[in-house]
Amino acid sequence: MKTRLQRAGALLGPGLLLFTASAPFHQLASAETLVRAAGRCKLERAGNELFNGHCSFKHKAAGGTDAFVVKLDDGTDFNFSGPNPQALQLQTYAGIVNVRHNAKPDHDVFLWNTDGGDHRLLVKLDNVQNPDVDFEDRPQKATSATLVGVALGGLIGALIAGSDKGGSSEPARVGAPVSALQPLVGVKGASAEREMTSKGYTYRGGDQIGDSAFTYWEQPRTNSCVAVRTTNGRYQSITYTEPSNCR
Repeated sequence: MKTRLQRAGALLGPGLLLFTASAPFHQLASAETLVRAAGRCKLERAGNELFNGHCSFKHKAAGGTDAFVVKLDDGTDFNFSGPNPQALQLQTYAGIVNVRHNAKPDHDVFLWNTDGGDHRLLVKLDNVQNPDVDFEDRPQKATSATLVGVALGGLIGALIAGSDKGGSSEPARVGAPVSALQPLVGVKGASAEREMTSKGYTYRGGDQIGDSAFTYWEQPRTNSCVAVRTTNGRYQSITYTEPSNCR
């Protein structure tokens, strides 16, 4: 009896069954993980549905190259890589093909053509996990507030493109968590700082209080000031603070 993966492979054709060993992503095995999440995916070829179910998503970066790995529950892996999210490629048995990435209101789509057929992979994320976790760390999952803060329906686009969805409409109440930045809680400082900068935040100084460092970041688009508490090298909280801390 054929497995689900074998049946999918028969529909995909000989040029599009495995996306792992020879894919460009293997060069980023030791790269820094920026985003790790679980969600749901749908895979279609020429209008035929090949998969519809759970999947995982990972975004890694190194040496000016971004890689996005989507793993379907049937064992199929998709490794997209390129210099930026809008210029991606996929290695198949038929060769390297170009991939288009489109961010929709409630999901993201990866489109490519191989073996004479159009392929479409739709990805919708349910929760974002700590992307740079150690075995000793306590489990961390995105809360419902986090998902709302990054505009649930374009979560991948928000994280990959570094947009600050939700920040422009969320009241900047002093002491309240910055919903759009909660995925960075638990991330190592150097990685999180790059994400803050990519989202348009500007570093404005900091203080050392006890065993924690507090840094202040200004978001010019919303005229808000954010305080980040870092302990043991990892972001512990990201909250709105008084505008005077950013002056």
